[in-house]
Amino acid sequence: MNNDTSIKRFVREALPLLSSYLHTEDVILEPSALDVGEGPSEEFALFARMLRSRHAIACGLKLKPILEALERGVSFVSRVVRSESKGAIFGRLDLQLYLSRRSTNLSWPRTFPILVMENSPETPENQLIVDTLRQLARRLNEAGGIESTAEYIYSLDLLRWSRERQHREPWSHVRPSRGAERLKRETEHRIRKRQTGNEPAYLRFLDWYDQWQVDASRLDSALTENIVALILAFPPGEFFEDRVFEVWCLHQVIESFRRCGASVIFGPRPLSERLKHAICEMQYKGHRFQIWFQLALPSDFARWEYLHSSGTLRGTPDITVLSDDGAKLFIDAKRREVKTRTRSEETYKALGYLENFRALFETRLFWFALCFLSEEDLFTEIATERGDRIFLLGAHPVDLSVCALGGRMDTLISEWLSLVVGDDGHP
Repeated sequence: MNNDTSIKRFVREALPLLSSYLHTEDVILEPSALDVGEGPSEEFALFARMLRSRHAIACGLKLKPILEALERGVSFVSRVVRSESKGAIFGRLDLQLYLSRRSTNLSWPRTFPILVMENSPETPENQLIVDTLRQLARRLNEAGGIESTAEYIYSLDLLRWSRERQHREPWSHVRPSRGAERLKRETEHRIRKRQTGNEPAYLRFLDWYDQWQVDASRLDSALTENIVALILAFPPGEFFEDRVFEVWCLHQVIESFRRCGASVIFGPRPLSERLKHAICEMQYKGHRFQIWFQLALPSDFARWEYLHSSGTLRGTPDITVLSDDGAKLFIDAKRREVKTRTRSEETYKALGYLENFRALFETRLFWFALCFLSEEDLFTEIATERGDRIFLLGAHPVDLSVCALGGRMDTLISEWLSLVVGDDGHP
């Protein structure tokens, strides 16, 4: 298996969801309380910081030469400012102010209020740059809890650089301004009108800014490839790749529901809201479904507990689908290459959920899907007489065109939906 090509595929296809951690500054990266259960939030909080940090470092390295080119021809606007001239008038006399204070102006040599023209760097494009430098510094500062790796060293260097740049001319003379979207529109307008005096450099900055914002609604194929390259500018590591695969499987589940005829009511929401809300809420034939990510099963139903602490043994499937009448579908992502048709270790783990939370399935069927990496058409079903089922599905690590998971997931979800909305039973 070509691991580099594999992770590129999963980052590329999961980018609509991954980008929710990148295109906004008001994301929640720390665990928060949740009534329905507590998931492994610390791991995903670390993943979120890693994702944002990797993206910020790669973007910061690309911004350096762009900013140097901008500083060789910074745009400015001319404005009239009030000043004072002693002894002689150097500038245009502010006649109204001069007349109003003539009787009280007893200084010698006499001072004259004047109006002079001054060049200011406070243009929309420069305000957008300063705002971006501050965002970059905040994002890089999040890397403080990450291990001392090459990425961490780069982040410290870039953090120092971004702060120094904010305190040197001309950026130190640009006041902060809110409304990045407005500033971007004004910048684009000024470049079209050739009002910046340094159009090539400012155009390079706008191209870079699109990669910095990573708005999923605006991603095209070229921009997507650029974002993937930025995120994977450093070797990702197993922890990072595992989390990406989990998000990719979540994306596949949402798309499978759509292909099966379900319509989206809300979502997909940003991943940062996963502890408070379902990532996606959908409707199918009058029934509503919630797709949760990293939602822990309610501990009140757990049968097993730790004797030393009396704490219950918890379970957190990667993906949980809840119907409005209580039916549940669980999906776990296991980024392990499988060459056989069975996986007893993971299958028994799924059965552990059934054993520990048996009270949840006394009147409901237990459906659990395990997603692996496989270059074969992996699709295995395990069932009981009652109708409980466990599925093993394989995702091709590289090639989308021969990946079986999409179609197999459609089959699984279609069958599950038919049980929920049909008259032949409820899972």
